Amino acid sequence: MSFVEIDNGYKIHYIEKGKGQCIVFLHGGLASSWVFQNQVEFFSNNYRAIAIDHLGHGNSDKPESEQYEIKDLANYVEQIVSKIIGNEKIVLIGHSMGGMIAQEYAYSKFSKRLQGLVLMSTTPKFHNIAMDQYRDDILSAKEELPIVEKDVVKMFIEAVFHRRYRKAHPEFIEEFTKKTLKIKNFVGFRTFRDVYNFDSLNKIAKISAPTLILTSDKDMMIMPQDSEILNKMIPNSKLIKFAPRIGHYIQYEAKIDFHKELEQFLKTL
Repeated sequence: MSFVEIDNGYKIHYIEKGKGQCIVFLHGGLASSWVFQNQVEFFSNNYRAIAIDHLGHGNSDKPESEQYEIKDLANYVEQIVSKIIGNEKIVLIGHSMGGMIAQEYAYSKFSKRLQGLVLMSTTPKFHNIAMDQYRDDILSAKEELPIVEKDVVKMFIEAVFHRRYRKAHPEFIEEFTKKTLKIKNFVGFRTFRDVYNFDSLNKIAKISAPTLILTSDKDMMIMPQDSEILNKMIPNSKLIKFAPRIGHYIQYEAKIDFHKELEQFLKTL
């Protein structure tokens, strides 16, 4: 396994394969670099593909002293990339919460590193009808609520995978559930709290990198309309919606089409 130590001494795990232009994948909440293993393998034929375990996730350190705020995670991405590839430019590809981290990165002082940006199944301001009932509880809680427990994770899985995919791939869904339940609850709670606090609506117009925005017709976690907002507000952006009956995890449910669209975008840069 590959690790890099960032400035505060935390060890961050990442997977890497291939040579050439560097593309960096950022996973979402309650996930890890594991969700991009297929993409690292596929794109390593022509690119240097890297997928990072955010602090608190996967095989990276999980310090309880951290608040796991999106702004901090974006700062850590820059430290990680600098340690691995120096000053080289990258194409940054963020899914869900990883897309929020990618937005934060893209309108920050780190933007000069970006050759391109891909925002997958993400939003400038999170809202979800099924989960909004917990919003006030999460934001006002004096103690950390149980986020990583079976009933909540079951609801999460149902939101991020279309029922057709869940029915067709029961063994994968079982494996995905087991990996999700390994996330430390304090990490899950704090990241979700900051996801609810995230608001980039007044900043995303600053993004100057060529941007590919990807969504799907049946995403029950982050609505396709949110991607339309991103497309409307980010200059030099292109929007693609995958269908039919594709859920939040487009890299699984629309893998072949996703690879095709991403490959075409990378060739334009």
